[in-house]
Amino acid sequence: MIKQLLSRALLALSVVTLMSTLALAVNAQDKMQDKGKMQDKMQDKMDDKMDKMDKMSDAKVTVVLIRADWCGACQKLEPTIAELQEEYKGRINFVTLDVTTDEKAAAAADTARKLGLAKFFEANKKKTSTVAVVGAKKKIVYQTDHNYDRNAYVKAFDEAIAKAG
Repeated sequence: MIKQLLSRALLALSVVTLMSTLALAVNAQDKMQDKGKMQDKMQDKMDDKMDKMDKMSDAKVTVVLIRADWCGACQKLEPTIAELQEEYKGRINFVTLDVTTDEKAAAAADTARKLGLAKFFEANKKKTSTVAVVGAKKKIVYQTDHNYDRNAYVKAFDEAIAKAG
């Protein structure tokens, strides 16, 4: 009788172990599928960024904006930058380095590194509303922050384009 009880207990334990193993395998498979979907999305984003950076390398002048959602100065500045972006379309590349969250700041740091602006970003990542005009050889030809003067930007952009000519 004790042998039968032990046999049945062992059988029940084996069944429970098997079910647990199957449950873990199904869970792992689900996670792998989710991870694959996430990797596909990340690859799409990286491809988009790489396309943008390829286009940027064709132009000689790039305007870099460091911004954050929580930055009041950035919100005040963005309509002016949006107008100028439209006005200078095709002549200047515009790059926004968003530092709203740690995740976005890490992505911005990666973008800055790929553009050869890692030192600039590290030095200015806490100075939201910073605008820099980057000319030939990644040289910063104009930099300002908390500046809402449209005419100052027009002058800086035109001078950078003329120098890059």
